[in-house]
Amino acid sequence: MEITIKNLLLQELTRRQTRNSSYSLRAFARDLGIGATTLSDVLADKRSLSKTNLGKVMEKLLVSPVEKEKLWNDYKDNVNRPRELDDKTVLEEDVFRLIADWHYVAVLNLANIKNNQARPEWIAERLGIKVEEAEDAIERLQRLKLVRKAHGRLVQTGRDLATTTDIPSAAIRKHHSQNLRLAEEALHNVPVDFREFSSVTVAANLEKLSAVKQILLKTRKKINDLLETGEPSEVYTLSFQLFPLTKLQSTTEEENG
Repeated sequence: MEITIKNLLLQELTRRQTRNSSYSLRAFARDLGIGATTLSDVLADKRSLSKTNLGKVMEKLLVSPVEKEKLWNDYKDNVNRPRELDDKTVLEEDVFRLIADWHYVAVLNLANIKNNQARPEWIAERLGIKVEEAEDAIERLQRLKLVRKAHGRLVQTGRDLATTTDIPSAAIRKHHSQNLRLAEEALHNVPVDFREFSSVTVAANLEKLSAVKQILLKTRKKINDLLETGEPSEVYTLSFQLFPLTKLQSTTEEENG
């Protein structure tokens, strides 16, 4: 078997799982002293270990001098290889996930709550997500330099999300789809005093649609500013949905034409 960090990790993981069938990838990452997402990405050939993490892993795996020399040489070769494409791919994936999956922005906003905790277990309990999802969210937000850890808490850096790529429409659609699902869950599970659902059905003049969108945008900002006044204690999401119940005539005519 070729001496690579991936092969050594897989070999050790298999050995531990043979001894304990319930031993998970997350437990392995914990014992190695690295993030679960980092470990998963290394095993999937999506990224390489950093110099610090490589040193940690080699120490935990008790690699031989020959293996250590081979792994360090591989690391040096990898560092000297152009990484623009890899970095760009990681950035695009991080941005996609941040927009598409609701819990990333929720974790980001938890950082604005006093006495928040940077522990994945605490975040998972507050948001009703898996611990692994909380760990992954923290790692991605740190990679994007949107949060940092300080004294056991998450702190927003105040940095704007900068990317050279457009946000994929698929990410935006997935975001809205998840919000609709979350709204349905809240409708059934959150007491009425802590939520607001309302709707109106109207005969609409499409020439006014652009103006209505601007009103909704301004209203959303006003509500956002009001809710953030004082000391926040919870994370809320505000969604507007405005869509036709009738089949749009222009679309129907184009399809028939």
